[in-house]
Amino acid sequence: MRDDGTGLDDGTGLDDRARLDNATGSDDGTGSDDGTRLDGRVAPFWPRRSPHFLQVRTALRGAVQRWRDEHGGNKHWADKHGTDERWAEEHGGAKFVIAVSGGPDSLALAAAAAAEKLPAHVVSIDHGLQDGSRAVSEGAIGQVGQWGLSGQVISVRVVGEPLEAAARHARYQALGDLAGDRPILLAHTGDDQAETLLLGLLRGKASAMGEVSDYQGHTLLRPLLGIRRAHTVGACRELGVAAWNDPHNTDEAFRRVAIRRQVLPLLDQIIGGDATAPLVRAAELLRQDDDYLHTLTPKLERSTAATEQCTEPATQPAEPSTQPATKPSTEPATQQPPALEIAELGPPPLARRAIAKFLQQHGARVSASTLEASIAFIHDWHGQGAVSVGNGLELARQAGKLVLLHSSLGDDSQPSASST
Repeated sequence: MRDDGTGLDDGTGLDDRARLDNATGSDDGTGSDDGTRLDGRVAPFWPRRSPHFLQVRTALRGAVQRWRDEHGGNKHWADKHGTDERWAEEHGGAKFVIAVSGGPDSLALAAAAAAEKLPAHVVSIDHGLQDGSRAVSEGAIGQVGQWGLSGQVISVRVVGEPLEAAARHARYQALGDLAGDRPILLAHTGDDQAETLLLGLLRGKASAMGEVSDYQGHTLLRPLLGIRRAHTVGACRELGVAAWNDPHNTDEAFRRVAIRRQVLPLLDQIIGGDATAPLVRAAELLRQDDDYLHTLTPKLERSTAATEQCTEPATQPAEPSTQPATKPSTEPATQQPPALEIAELGPPPLARRAIAKFLQQHGARVSASTLEASIAFIHDWHGQGAVSVGNGLELARQAGKLVLLHSSLGDDSQPSASST
């Protein structure tokens, strides 16, 4: 089969090739003791019959193909990755980064990447929040190494509240620093999507994860949103992998866990069936609406200043001063903060989506109250002060723009989980 340079064989469709792989697995009596087949190829590491694993592989292949269709012709992206010799030397020429926790979702995703020959480097983030967390991360990297993938453990420091959002922010920051412009593959499933939708509604803002999204300038790719957690758990069972079960996933003090263990089972009882499936469909429709509405604001993307750091906060966020101009300063110019031109934001439905995306790109919190205050900056401006948006940032109106500044209050809180 021909390899087109993406790590995905394209000589046959996945279903046909997967059936071939499953039919010629290492248990078919044609392999040697060291796992090498009689035809010289390395035998697959998955069993002859693995329907759940096939679902994961199908989802991964489809998502990567859709991403390649959209970005494959981007010469800037291709040139940048084709000449990054240091990355190629350190990470074996990987074009994707996979985040692996050691749980069944991420291990199934990594295994699928190995089976599909996706050029990927695996990263496990050690948050240091539990005893033995480093050993869990090292065990996950050891497991993916058996499938032929390179990997490493990165330790991070979690600062701020709430804990779940703070850990997520630290994790994504570390993954982004390593990946650069390479897509980061995350193992969120349809079950995670349903939980995210309910959490967003309870915050007063319907939200859904996208298959492709942006976080502080880094591309997040979620290939498994169209399949269920049962498939990833089943895939690990088929592979004979003992996945790690995070104790936090049973702690109902976390809202997401409470929704998973209390609310969704109750909804199942109320409708007499699977409540997650229609929630996933609703989330997909919401995402499609959002994607379309974003296309109605083409100037917004060009006007977003994606700088690496914000300026010091202004003492009084306001419109342009009427005071006489002072003589030019000889000091170096201060780097401009990320900003949105108010005149380009459009009506409230478009403005809300534009502001939400802007805040997400810079790691700020997105909530119903934040968006309400942001719209007030535009349509009810009377000199009000800046609004805290988490992660030590605040949003203010200055000179006809919405600008993102370092908080004068020293706010160390982290962004919410509404879009991650």
